Amino acid sequence: MKEIVMKKADDWRKVYELYSRLSNEDLYLRFFHYYRPSEEEVRKLVTEQEDHITIIAEDEEGKVIAEGTIYDDGEFSLVVDPNFRMRGIGTAMVEKLIELGKEMGLKKIRFYTLPENIPMIKIGKKLGFKLTFTSDEVYGEKPLILERVTSYVSS
Repeated sequence: MKEIVMKKADDWRKVYELYSRLSNEDLYLRFFHYYRPSEEEVRKLVTEQEDHITIIAEDEEGKVIAEGTIYDDGEFSLVVDPNFRMRGIGTAMVEKLIELGKEMGLKKIRFYTLPENIPMIKIGKKLGFKLTFTSDEVYGEKPLILERVTSYVSS
């Protein structure tokens, strides 16, 4: 992975290519049903930023290998190219989304996933999300308390 960056307006095509590479199972885990987004839907996700911020990770050749989006209400989504999983990219993306949530002034950040999405559940556990399991979904929530630094002067 080269780096995690804020997307640029013309990155929507590369993000669409990422979604095009995903299997039906990957898309099911991302959207909770079998759904393949259209070019227009991906373009809106990446270019229209009124209620969300989208970040991407690229490989050395500039191909988008992960996309994450955080919304004004604190919910986020994440997808990682299957060929780049188990390398810490998902964890790094969520860490960046947490950082963005703090910058946005959010009190908490959250995600929903399916019980079979073990990689996302592991990321949630690793990063300190409180997980709530039901038969049809897993809800993860993490408070975003801004740390205050207090300096003490000894006399």
